Amino acid sequence: MTKSISDIRVVATSFVVSISDVVLNFAISLITGSTVMLSQALQGLSDLVTGGILYKGVRRSERKADNLYQFGHGREIFFWVLMAGIVMFVGTGGMSVYFGYQQFTNPQLVESVWLALGMLLFGIATNGYAFSLSVKRLNRLDPSKRWYHQLLHSSIVETKATFLIDFLGTSSAVLGFIALSLYFITDNAAFDGLGSIVIGVSMMCVAVLLVNDVRSLIVGKSVEPQVAERIIGSAQSVHGIQSVLDLRTMYLGSARLLVIIEVHVKDDLDTDQIEQIVDNVKEVVQSNVPQVHHIQVEIETPD
Repeated sequence: MTKSISDIRVVATSFVVSISDVVLNFAISLITGSTVMLSQALQGLSDLVTGGILYKGVRRSERKADNLYQFGHGREIFFWVLMAGIVMFVGTGGMSVYFGYQQFTNPQLVESVWLALGMLLFGIATNGYAFSLSVKRLNRLDPSKRWYHQLLHSSIVETKATFLIDFLGTSSAVLGFIALSLYFITDNAAFDGLGSIVIGVSMMCVAVLLVNDVRSLIVGKSVEPQVAERIIGSAQSVHGIQSVLDLRTMYLGSARLLVIIEVHVKDDLDTDQIEQIVDNVKEVVQSNVPQVHHIQVEIETPD
Protein backbone atom coordinates (compact mmCIF):
# COMPACT_ATOMS: atom_id res chain seq x y z
CA MET A 1 0.00 0.00 0.00
CA THR A 2 1.39 3.42 -0.99
CA LYS A 3 2.00 5.72 1.94
CA SER A 4 0.14 8.98 1.58
CA ILE A 5 1.86 12.35 1.90
CA SER A 6 -0.27 14.86 3.77
CA ASP A 7 -0.56 18.54 2.93
CA ILE A 8 0.69 19.34 6.46
CA ARG A 9 3.86 17.28 5.91
CA VAL A 10 4.56 18.97 2.57
CA VAL A 11 4.09 22.47 3.98
CA ALA A 12 5.99 21.70 7.21
CA THR A 13 8.97 20.22 5.33
CA SER A 14 9.18 23.30 3.12
CA PHE A 15 8.99 25.45 6.27
CA VAL A 16 11.87 23.63 8.01
CA VAL A 17 14.06 23.75 4.89
CA SER A 18 13.42 27.48 4.64
CA ILE A 19 14.65 28.04 8.21
CA SER A 20 18.00 26.48 7.36
CA ASP A 21 18.18 28.50 4.13
CA VAL A 22 17.64 31.79 5.97
CA VAL A 23 20.08 31.22 8.85
CA LEU A 24 22.92 29.66 6.87
CA ASN A 25 22.66 31.84 3.77
CA PHE A 26 22.49 35.09 5.74
CA ALA A 27 25.57 34.03 7.71
CA ILE A 28 27.50 33.13 4.56
CA SER A 29 26.38 36.30 2.76
CA LEU A 30 27.90 38.32 5.62
CA ILE A 31 31.14 36.30 5.45
CA THR A 32 31.52 36.38 1.67
CA GLY A 33 29.78 39.61 0.71
CA SER A 34 27.98 37.77 -2.10
CA THR A 35 24.66 39.19 -3.28
CA VAL A 36 23.80 35.74 -4.67
CA MET A 37 23.96 34.39 -1.13
CA LEU A 38 21.95 37.37 0.11
CA SER A 39 19.34 36.58 -2.55
CA GLN A 40 19.36 32.96 -1.41
CA ALA A 41 18.76 34.15 2.14
CA LEU A 42 15.96 36.45 0.99
CA GLN A 43 14.48 33.62 -1.03
CA GLY A 44 14.64 31.41 2.06
CA LEU A 45 13.02 34.20 4.09
CA SER A 46 10.28 34.40 1.47
CA ASP A 47 9.79 30.64 1.72
CA LEU A 48 9.75 30.88 5.51
CA VAL A 49 7.11 33.61 5.54
CA THR A 50 4.99 32.04 2.81
CA GLY A 51 5.39 28.59 4.37
CA GLY A 52 4.18 29.98 7.69
CA ILE A 53 1.27 31.68 5.95
CA LEU A 54 0.34 28.46 4.16
CA TYR A 55 0.61 26.40 7.34
CA LYS A 56 -1.70 28.84 9.11
CA GLY A 57 -4.05 28.77 6.12
CA VAL A 58 -4.21 24.97 6.05
CA ARG A 59 -4.98 24.84 9.78
CA ARG A 60 -7.67 27.52 9.60
CA SER A 61 -9.29 26.02 6.51
CA GLU A 62 -9.78 22.72 8.35
CA ARG A 63 -12.07 24.24 10.97
CA LYS A 64 -15.54 22.70 11.07
CA ALA A 65 -18.63 24.34 9.63
CA ASP A 66 -20.71 26.52 11.93
CA ASN A 67 -23.81 28.70 11.71
CA LEU A 68 -21.87 31.58 10.21
CA TYR A 69 -19.80 29.47 7.77
CA GLN A 70 -22.18 26.69 6.86
CA PHE A 71 -19.97 25.22 4.13
CA GLY A 72 -16.92 25.30 6.38
CA HIS A 73 -13.78 27.43 6.19
CA GLY A 74 -12.11 25.67 3.26
CA ARG A 75 -12.00 28.71 0.99
CA GLU A 76 -9.84 30.58 3.53
CA ILE A 77 -6.80 28.73 2.17
CA PHE A 78 -7.23 30.67 -1.09
CA PHE A 79 -6.85 33.97 0.77
CA TRP A 80 -3.65 32.86 2.52
CA VAL A 81 -2.12 31.60 -0.74
CA LEU A 82 -2.87 35.01 -2.26
CA MET A 83 -1.06 36.68 0.65
CA ALA A 84 1.90 34.33 0.15
CA GLY A 85 2.15 35.31 -3.51
CA ILE A 86 2.11 39.03 -2.71
CA VAL A 87 4.86 38.64 -0.08
CA MET A 88 6.98 36.68 -2.55
CA PHE A 89 6.59 39.24 -5.34
CA VAL A 90 6.80 42.55 -3.51
CA GLY A 91 9.16 41.65 -0.67
CA THR A 92 11.88 39.21 -1.60
CA GLY A 93 11.72 39.26 -5.40
CA GLY A 94 12.06 43.02 -5.61
CA MET A 95 14.78 43.16 -2.96
CA SER A 96 16.87 40.50 -4.72
CA VAL A 97 16.66 42.42 -7.98
CA TYR A 98 17.65 45.66 -6.20
CA PHE A 99 20.71 44.23 -4.42
CA GLY A 100 21.72 42.33 -7.54
CA TYR A 101 21.56 45.50 -9.62
CA GLN A 102 23.78 47.30 -7.11
CA GLN A 103 26.39 44.53 -7.33
CA PHE A 104 26.11 44.35 -11.12
CA THR A 105 26.64 48.10 -11.64
CA ASN A 106 29.21 48.47 -8.83
CA PRO A 107 30.88 45.06 -8.39
CA GLN A 108 32.37 44.28 -4.99
CA LEU A 109 34.83 41.51 -4.12
CA VAL A 110 33.32 38.18 -3.03
CA GLU A 111 35.42 36.33 -0.43
CA SER A 112 35.58 32.61 0.37
CA VAL A 113 33.69 31.62 -2.78
CA TRP A 114 34.24 27.95 -1.97
CA LEU A 115 32.16 28.37 1.21
CA ALA A 116 29.29 29.90 -0.73
CA LEU A 117 29.46 27.15 -3.38
CA GLY A 118 29.34 24.49 -0.69
CA MET A 119 26.27 26.10 0.87
CA LEU A 120 24.58 26.27 -2.51
CA LEU A 121 25.16 22.53 -3.00
CA PHE A 122 23.58 21.94 0.41
CA GLY A 123 20.65 24.14 -0.60
CA ILE A 124 20.16 22.17 -3.81
CA ALA A 125 19.98 18.94 -1.78
CA THR A 126 17.57 20.18 0.93
CA ASN A 127 15.28 22.12 -1.38
CA GLY A 128 15.37 19.23 -3.83
CA TYR A 129 14.09 16.87 -1.13
CA ALA A 130 11.24 19.23 -0.21
CA PHE A 131 10.48 19.64 -3.91
CA SER A 132 10.31 15.84 -4.35
CA LEU A 133 7.65 15.61 -1.62
CA SER A 134 5.50 18.16 -3.45
CA VAL A 135 5.88 16.22 -6.70
CA LYS A 136 4.93 12.94 -4.98
CA ARG A 137 1.85 14.47 -3.37
CA LEU A 138 0.70 15.92 -6.68
CA ASN A 139 1.23 12.51 -8.32
CA ARG A 140 -0.78 10.72 -5.64
CA LEU A 141 -3.79 13.02 -5.79
CA ASP A 142 -4.98 11.01 -8.78
CA PRO A 143 -2.80 8.06 -9.89
CA SER A 144 -4.31 8.25 -13.38
CA LYS A 145 -2.86 11.74 -13.98
CA ARG A 146 0.69 13.04 -13.94
CA TRP A 147 1.93 15.71 -11.53
CA TYR A 148 1.99 18.45 -14.15
CA HIS A 149 -1.73 17.88 -14.86
CA GLN A 150 -2.44 18.29 -11.14
CA LEU A 151 -0.28 21.42 -11.07
CA LEU A 152 -2.40 22.99 -13.80
CA HIS A 153 -5.86 21.81 -12.73
CA SER A 154 -5.87 20.70 -9.09
CA SER A 155 -7.45 22.78 -6.30
CA ILE A 156 -4.79 21.62 -3.78
CA VAL A 157 -3.40 25.15 -3.71
CA GLU A 158 -1.23 24.74 -0.60
CA THR A 159 0.66 21.83 -2.20
CA LYS A 160 0.89 23.67 -5.51
CA ALA A 161 2.26 26.70 -3.66
CA THR A 162 4.90 24.66 -1.84
CA PHE A 163 5.70 22.93 -5.15
CA LEU A 164 6.45 26.30 -6.73
CA ILE A 165 8.32 27.52 -3.63
CA ASP A 166 10.51 24.41 -3.44
CA PHE A 167 11.07 24.44 -7.19
CA LEU A 168 12.17 28.04 -6.88
CA GLY A 169 14.42 27.18 -3.94
CA THR A 170 16.10 24.42 -5.90
CA SER A 171 16.40 26.34 -9.17
CA SER A 172 17.68 29.51 -7.47
CA ALA A 173 20.37 27.46 -5.71
CA VAL A 174 21.36 26.02 -9.10
CA LEU A 175 21.37 29.49 -10.69
CA GLY A 176 23.41 30.86 -7.77
CA PHE A 177 25.91 28.03 -8.10
CA ILE A 178 26.32 28.77 -11.81
CA ALA A 179 26.72 32.51 -11.16
CA LEU A 180 29.37 32.08 -8.46
CA SER A 181 31.16 29.44 -10.52
CA LEU A 182 31.41 31.96 -13.35
CA TYR A 183 32.73 34.52 -10.87
CA PHE A 184 35.30 32.01 -9.60
CA ILE A 185 36.43 31.29 -13.18
CA THR A 186 36.45 34.87 -14.52
CA ASP A 187 37.02 36.85 -11.30
CA ASN A 188 34.23 39.19 -12.50
CA ALA A 189 31.94 40.11 -9.60
CA ALA A 190 29.24 41.29 -12.03
CA PHE A 191 28.25 37.62 -12.37
CA ASP A 192 27.39 37.64 -8.66
CA GLY A 193 25.03 40.57 -9.20
CA LEU A 194 23.57 39.04 -12.35
CA GLY A 195 22.81 35.83 -10.49
CA SER A 196 20.96 37.79 -7.81
CA ILE A 197 18.90 39.61 -10.45
CA VAL A 198 17.93 36.34 -12.15
CA ILE A 199 16.91 34.80 -8.81
CA GLY A 200 14.81 37.87 -7.97
CA VAL A 201 13.06 37.87 -11.33
CA SER A 202 12.39 34.13 -10.95
CA MET A 203 10.72 34.76 -7.58
CA MET A 204 8.52 37.45 -9.08
CA CYS A 205 7.50 35.20 -11.98
CA VAL A 206 6.58 32.35 -9.61
CA ALA A 207 4.57 34.78 -7.50
CA VAL A 208 2.60 35.90 -10.56
CA LEU A 209 1.85 32.27 -11.46
CA LEU A 210 0.70 31.56 -7.91
CA VAL A 211 -1.57 34.60 -7.67
CA ASN A 212 -3.07 33.94 -11.10
CA ASP A 213 -3.82 30.33 -10.15
CA VAL A 214 -5.57 31.17 -6.89
CA ARG A 215 -7.49 34.05 -8.50
CA SER A 216 -9.65 31.64 -10.48
CA LEU A 217 -10.43 29.64 -7.34
CA ILE A 218 -11.37 32.77 -5.39
CA VAL A 219 -13.70 33.85 -8.20
CA GLY A 220 -15.42 30.44 -8.15
CA LYS A 221 -13.76 28.07 -10.62
CA SER A 222 -15.66 24.89 -11.52
CA VAL A 223 -14.18 21.45 -12.09
CA GLU A 224 -12.49 20.48 -15.32
CA PRO A 225 -14.68 18.73 -17.93
CA GLN A 226 -13.31 15.23 -17.21
CA VAL A 227 -14.36 15.45 -13.55
CA ALA A 228 -17.76 16.88 -14.51
CA GLU A 229 -18.28 13.90 -16.82
CA ARG A 230 -17.44 11.50 -13.97
CA ILE A 231 -20.00 13.20 -11.74
CA ILE A 232 -22.68 13.04 -14.43
CA GLY A 233 -21.86 9.44 -15.29
CA SER A 234 -21.99 8.46 -11.61
CA ALA A 235 -25.40 10.07 -11.16
CA GLN A 236 -26.82 8.49 -14.31
CA SER A 237 -25.69 5.05 -13.16
CA VAL A 238 -28.14 5.16 -10.24
CA HIS A 239 -31.30 3.13 -10.80
CA GLY A 240 -34.29 5.41 -11.28
CA ILE A 241 -32.38 8.32 -12.87
CA GLN A 242 -33.52 9.13 -16.38
CA SER A 243 -31.00 11.86 -17.09
CA VAL A 244 -28.91 14.67 -15.60
CA LEU A 245 -30.40 18.02 -16.61
CA ASP A 246 -27.82 20.38 -15.14
CA LEU A 247 -24.58 20.35 -13.15
CA ARG A 248 -22.94 23.22 -11.31
CA THR A 249 -19.73 22.95 -9.31
CA MET A 250 -17.46 25.21 -7.30
CA TYR A 251 -14.46 24.61 -5.07
CA LEU A 252 -15.17 25.18 -1.36
CA GLY A 253 -11.49 24.80 -0.53
CA SER A 254 -8.50 22.61 -1.18
CA ALA A 255 -9.93 19.44 -2.80
CA ARG A 256 -13.37 20.32 -1.45
CA LEU A 257 -16.04 20.52 -4.11
CA LEU A 258 -19.60 21.81 -3.98
CA VAL A 259 -21.90 20.02 -6.44
CA ILE A 260 -25.44 21.04 -7.35
CA ILE A 261 -27.00 18.54 -9.73
CA GLU A 262 -30.44 18.50 -11.31
CA VAL A 263 -31.79 15.09 -12.28
CA HIS A 264 -34.88 13.73 -14.01
CA VAL A 265 -36.26 10.59 -12.35
CA LYS A 266 -38.61 7.93 -13.66
CA ASP A 267 -42.35 8.55 -13.54
CA ASP A 268 -44.80 7.08 -11.00
CA LEU A 269 -42.38 7.01 -8.08
CA ASP A 270 -43.59 7.74 -4.56
CA THR A 271 -41.86 10.07 -2.09
CA ASP A 272 -39.91 7.34 -0.32
CA GLN A 273 -38.53 6.02 -3.61
CA ILE A 274 -37.46 9.50 -4.73
CA GLU A 275 -35.75 10.15 -1.39
CA GLN A 276 -33.88 6.86 -1.70
CA ILE A 277 -32.76 7.76 -5.24
CA VAL A 278 -31.46 11.11 -4.00
CA ASP A 279 -29.47 9.38 -1.23
CA ASN A 280 -28.10 6.86 -3.74
CA VAL A 281 -26.95 9.63 -6.09
CA LYS A 282 -25.09 11.37 -3.25
CA GLU A 283 -23.44 8.13 -2.15
CA VAL A 284 -22.36 7.03 -5.63
CA VAL A 285 -21.05 10.47 -6.69
CA GLN A 286 -19.04 10.97 -3.49
CA SER A 287 -17.68 7.43 -3.76
CA ASN A 288 -16.51 7.92 -7.36
CA VAL A 289 -15.35 11.52 -6.93
CA PRO A 290 -13.87 11.78 -3.39
CA GLN A 291 -13.25 15.53 -3.63
CA VAL A 292 -17.02 16.15 -3.57
CA HIS A 293 -17.46 17.67 -0.12
CA HIS A 294 -21.10 18.75 -0.37
CA ILE A 295 -23.67 17.65 -2.90
CA GLN A 296 -27.20 18.88 -3.44
CA VAL A 297 -29.53 16.83 -5.65
CA GLU A 298 -32.56 18.56 -7.12
CA ILE A 299 -35.43 16.76 -8.83
CA GLU A 300 -36.53 18.55 -11.97
CA THR A 301 -38.51 17.83 -15.12
CA PRO A 302 -37.18 18.54 -18.61
CA ASP A 303 -38.33 21.74 -20.28
